[in-house]
Amino acid sequence: MYVPQPDGRAQTPSSGPVVMRRPASTPPDWHELLAAFCGHIGDQPEDHPVTRWARALAELHLARREQPLHAAEIDCRRNELVARIDDWIGANTTRGPRSESLGAVVDGMAAAQVRATHLLRSVDDVTDERVHAAWFLLASMADGWTDLVEQAFGIRPTARRIVRGA
Repeated sequence: MYVPQPDGRAQTPSSGPVVMRRPASTPPDWHELLAAFCGHIGDQPEDHPVTRWARALAELHLARREQPLHAAEIDCRRNELVARIDDWIGANTTRGPRSESLGAVVDGMAAAQVRATHLLRSVDDVTDERVHAAWFLLASMADGWTDLVEQAFGIRPTARRIVRGA
């Protein structure tokens, strides 16, 4: 595919995604978490560990919705992933202990995303107040994630630039 550049040259994008990666010791921002919840990132070994676990949490919430008889084992696996996220956070920040589990926050965001997407796809009218409330909750949790990361790491997380080829 021909992509014109400002200087008149042509550029041919690669066939796969190109991801500008940040150091693994920096937590992902909310954009990356939502991308992981939606299955766009977090499935490659070189992906950020928190985005890999975030994706797995969303998949577990979806499985729980589809297989309610397996809720206990699914919840056990979710608790393991929450603990992994908390362990990663603890190993990568020098700040003191937090009163709130960031792993539990990621789990809550994953649950909210799965519910919001389910509502969007299942209601008769997308203007239904439940759809709005679900997406508003997810947006509020995303803002909260940014604040919690800033408190835990002393930095404001920023999204990595992801460029996808055609």
